[in-house]
Amino acid sequence: MKPVPSRVVQSYHVRYQLQTIMPEGGGPPRLPQAIDVHAHAQTGTEHPLGMAQRASQAGMGGVVFKNLLTGFAPWASCAEVVDQLERWAESERVEPVDCYFGCLTDTFQGGLDFDRVRETVERGAACVWFPVISSAHSLHRVGGIRRSLVASDGYEVGHDESIAVWPLAWEEALRHGQYLLDEQGRLKPITREILRLVADKGVACSFAHSSKPEMEALAEECNRLGYRQAFIDHPYGPQVGLEFEDLAPFAEAGIYFNFTFDEISPLLGVDPKDMMDTIAAIGPEHFTLSSDGGNPLLPGAVEALDTLVRYARAYGIAEEGIHLMTVDNPRSILGRAAA
Repeated sequence: MKPVPSRVVQSYHVRYQLQTIMPEGGGPPRLPQAIDVHAHAQTGTEHPLGMAQRASQAGMGGVVFKNLLTGFAPWASCAEVVDQLERWAESERVEPVDCYFGCLTDTFQGGLDFDRVRETVERGAACVWFPVISSAHSLHRVGGIRRSLVASDGYEVGHDESIAVWPLAWEEALRHGQYLLDEQGRLKPITREILRLVADKGVACSFAHSSKPEMEALAEECNRLGYRQAFIDHPYGPQVGLEFEDLAPFAEAGIYFNFTFDEISPLLGVDPKDMMDTIAAIGPEHFTLSSDGGNPLLPGAVEALDTLVRYARAYGIAEEGIHLMTVDNPRSILGRAAA
């Protein structure tokens, strides 16, 4: 028989103590004033109105729709959700959650185009994501979808029967993906322009699926600008792949880390103990918790965030730390004053 992994032994150690370390009661999620800074609501995932309704019932303070229904401007789609949500909330006598939308820079969503990013920010985007699935680093580590590739050298975007692309060799990923650094390892001008824009406008920014060298250059520029609303999504996820020893310099530069339910899900499999030990070691003031929800293979976004919060409690994070990571730090990232 195979030996039992230490992760499993640790999980049983936690399970045996749940009666003493978890608050009593069950029922639907209750996440008072929590803000989910990373949720998916594009076509084919969780519907944004349903997500917002469940967030309202859970008493949450906000949901940032990283993406919204395909084929519509995100500001228009978000406005429609808000209108429908307010009418529903009045009839249900609940407080409607604040809904925000994001701006993506993947190739099939307009890419790193300054004018498009500026328009989306001026229309009210709460967060700009640098390249996600079209990032060269992401294509190298986990592959992607064919429409995220730059068409060249045999990859004709949209003209192949295969939708998914397996991980690419690094040189190939550089040809077909987006990379934020020039040949000298410095931020490309467009990257600097977008960072200055988000700093000037006071909106959040995710380093998304960038590589460690890209993130280090981004953090250095954020520090130069005095900008403190940037964060690294799912740092332990395989699409990013940072290690514990990589994190301290980013924390010192004022960059937040956004741990997500997707990281600990069966799809990615990060050990929740590693995640919570990291929070305890570096300090919850440097972290946020969010769902990265919307994937039909995972629980709904609100349920996912609620589960992640339960893991935090079970693995020893105090309520003050949970409040920091779900309420105060997300507010700071979004540039919202404390309530």
